[in-house]
Amino acid sequence: MRILVVSDSHGRVGPMQDMVERYVPDAVFHLGDVVRDGAKLAELYPKLPFYRVAGNCDWSNPGLPLEDVARLDGKTIFYMHGHTQNVKLGVGQAVRAARDIQADVLLFGHTHRAIQEEYDGLLAVNPGAAQDGHGALLTWEKGGAVTCIPLSL
Repeated sequence: MRILVVSDSHGRVGPMQDMVERYVPDAVFHLGDVVRDGAKLAELYPKLPFYRVAGNCDWSNPGLPLEDVARLDGKTIFYMHGHTQNVKLGVGQAVRAARDIQADVLLFGHTHRAIQEEYDGLLAVNPGAAQDGHGALLTWEKGGAVTCIPLSL
């Protein structure tokens, strides 16, 4: 499985499109700020599954959740923009929420800073800001561990 993770595109679809073309993912997670960019990317690739949440700059886009859970190829992924879990103050609250639902992976944005950290088997990833050409590629084989490759165009 190959998952492209992007966040904080803030009006710049081009870098995300370049990542889809270069890395050919099986699915894309857009973690908000700005959700219309994720919608535009989904229009460009209608056969590609997209998972999206709203961010703190997406107040005019009702209908998208602020946090959600996806189960893909044996992995549970808890994803959010991050403002609801106060990630600018640290990831502890988000990590606890992810553990509460027994997630394998926690995805968040909001800080514009890429991180990849493991917390007792929980992989926490912030892809950085897509507006600056940053993203992350998660990969795993069925039943295997998730690896994260930071992307920078």
